Amino acid sequence: MYILGYSGFTRDRHFGTSPGSHFAKTGQSFDNIFDFREGEVPFSMFPLGYFGHDASAALLRDGQVVACAAEERFTRVKYSLNLAGNTLLPRNAIRYCLDTAGISIEDVAIVAHYCDFTEAAIARRLDLLLPFLTAEEAASVERSYRNVFRAMMEPRLVRHQFQELTGAVPRNFVPVPHHRAHAASAWFPSGFNEALILTIDGTGEWDSSLLAVGQGREVTEIRRTPLPTSLGALYLILTVFLGFRSLGDEYKVMGLAAYGDPRRFRSFFQSLVNLEKAGVYSTPQLAGLRLRHMLVESLGPARQSEEPLEQRHADIAAALQDAVRDAVLHTLSHARAETGIASLCLAGGVALNCALNGAIARSGLFDRIFVQPAAGDEGASLGAAYHAFAQTSGPSQRPPDPWTHVYWGPEYDAATILAALSAHCDRLRWSLESDIAAAIARELAAGKVAGWFQGRMEFGPRALGNRSILADPRDPDMKDRLNAKVKWREPFRPFAPAVLAERAACYFDMHGLRDSPFMLFAVPVRSEARALIPAVTHADGTARVQTVSEAANPRFWRLISYFGALTGVPVVLNTSFNVRNQPIVCTPEDALGCFLSTEIDCLGLGDFFVEKRVVS
Repeated sequence: MYILGYSGFTRDRHFGTSPGSHFAKTGQSFDNIFDFREGEVPFSMFPLGYFGHDASAALLRDGQVVACAAEERFTRVKYSLNLAGNTLLPRNAIRYCLDTAGISIEDVAIVAHYCDFTEAAIARRLDLLLPFLTAEEAASVERSYRNVFRAMMEPRLVRHQFQELTGAVPRNFVPVPHHRAHAASAWFPSGFNEALILTIDGTGEWDSSLLAVGQGREVTEIRRTPLPTSLGALYLILTVFLGFRSLGDEYKVMGLAAYGDPRRFRSFFQSLVNLEKAGVYSTPQLAGLRLRHMLVESLGPARQSEEPLEQRHADIAAALQDAVRDAVLHTLSHARAETGIASLCLAGGVALNCALNGAIARSGLFDRIFVQPAAGDEGASLGAAYHAFAQTSGPSQRPPDPWTHVYWGPEYDAATILAALSAHCDRLRWSLESDIAAAIARELAAGKVAGWFQGRMEFGPRALGNRSILADPRDPDMKDRLNAKVKWREPFRPFAPAVLAERAACYFDMHGLRDSPFMLFAVPVRSEARALIPAVTHADGTARVQTVSEAANPRFWRLISYFGALTGVPVVLNTSFNVRNQPIVCTPEDALGCFLSTEIDCLGLGDFFVEKRVVS
């Protein structure tokens, strides 16, 4: 039986619905996110129109993953939204999944969607916020909620848009509550017999977090965290306060935090995030327009995107990071003591915070931790499909396989790669290598920067050795070189190490972790190794490590092994194959376009070694 899960809503005008949300547009200022504008409410009042980003699709066959991918990789429109704030449904991602299985949409038994917005859910969301709003604010919020719901989320509209998207009426259409989808996305591929499950993001239908227990095919809720409490929303608001983009730049704040001192603003963030009894936390001051003035009074003026970063900004990021960490550990410590369960699954956008995940691992609370590699809304398509499978499968049905890799995207054969190369024969030269891993390893050891395009594309926001840019981590100038001339991004931004799994403990303090195959934990770099790999060591002495096993990715493992044999250091710098504000490359054409437009020195494209022709 085939089950198709997908994420995303659309307000695209060609469906006859209302204009896009200004919150989904790039370049929002701190003041803008607190405005009533374009039919939307300020972000502190949880606008409904913020939903729909990160559209993706995932296909299961009898509970096993066939394919999954984000729409942005095909359209080259980051986060699946355009400059007008219109979100895009995953038309191309769905087609990719069906083509990979060799089926049509009519062969799909169940279509599962990653949210379940109803009139009752909207009413609950509004009731939760009313105590924090003035009468005038409440009226505006209710009007906006009702209008956006009718234009974007009403169940009949969602099903109709899916029919328009695919040309078929789904045999069974299952809306899955948002945090249930996140929970399923982490639980079912974990391989655990029993685990606590914690999901955290900006907001679901009316909640921002779910704590549950996974056992077999059952996910049993312990409690939800209702609005206006939301660590994800708080993090996003402070992301904009610090001058970064209103969607997707939270990871920059996490990177900036490594340069800051949290003590300067600790007491203020402790007043924003209250730790209460029984592992509960709250953010009661988040709702309403008063938050804007409170932040400015306590933290100073908001940074504009073009202004330089100061130590104050790093200190704010560090204090925010600590506040989120303390709240999550508060919840998990109580849950661990209450249930006695020693395994943990994490999902939701906040679970992409590798510094937070590293702190959880080092806390010693859990013996095993699984973080969904596509923890944000991109992964909720998969979670919706897993949820539908669990609800419909019998006890004799084989359970989903544990995840050992995330290579669920498209791959391209040698003929397709050669055709792409031939289109640039005036600018490129290439050779077919018997061992492309060895060829690229030699270039890295000589100080070159290499693109690395192999096999099936990764699912999730991390490049894990199939769509990567690689470099020598021993070079202390490599971080600045890559940020300035390859990635075109801020100089403080860090890079990650990929290390042979069997050698990871020699370079990194893996306390609390058996491995880190999905680059989702920041761990301390051993003191004796910091001088060996300065290009991947953060300012606070940690690194977002990826452990690479031969079984999961033999070609990438061989490359690192060759590099280790040449240099004595079995670690390479690994960053995503893209430039600032663009999605990770998907096709050979995407890879060549990025290669030609940057100062990447060479490219391993399948078995082809590619260089740029020297223009005389």
